[in-house]
Amino acid sequence: PVFPSPSYHGYDVTDYRTINSDYGTMEDFQSFLDAAHERGIAVLIDLVINHTSTQHPWFQAALAGPQSLQRDWYLWSENNPGYRGPWGQPVWHQRGNIYYYGIFWSGMPDLNYETAAVKTEMFETATYWLDTVGVDGFRLDAVLYIIEEGDQLQNTDSTFAFWHDYNTHVKAVKPDALSVGEAWTGSNTILQYVVE
Repeated sequence: PVFPSPSYHGYDVTDYRTINSDYGTMEDFQSFLDAAHERGIAVLIDLVINHTSTQHPWFQAALAGPQSLQRDWYLWSENNPGYRGPWGQPVWHQRGNIYYYGIFWSGMPDLNYETAAVKTEMFETATYWLDTVGVDGFRLDAVLYIIEEGDQLQNTDSTFAFWHDYNTHVKAVKPDALSVGEAWTGSNTILQYVVE
């Protein structure tokens, strides 16, 4: 990912609308994008919308408690529900006297797409990169895990429905945009993610 992040890998995003300073500035990125387009090269960026960094301002605001406008942007539990992730990892992480959900690790809390404002914000983020900046599409991280249904953490009906909505939105913004999802799973499951 090209976004600011506290880690070497960049998958714990702290700001979805700018470039990690290690890579330069937005102006540098725009110059790169313009040069690529002049040469007939399409540019996709890695869009990480399943989770943020714990250092993202949304999560920091959510930590203020139930009164926070961003509290429902993440998943919380007063106790540890006890189930583990697909490869046996802990998915509920303690912060003070409450637990938050993060399928990959404690530094990357999952966003709660049952909250309409989260979906709106991330769709607007896609619009920003496609329309304002001018990228040609996205490599979508962790597509299997967008919406959990109880202890079913991947490949849920809600996740498939989300990606149909996402595709409809992106194609309305830029009909020739390309999205490629990261789906480490069997072919029969992958086919359910193919949206035309």
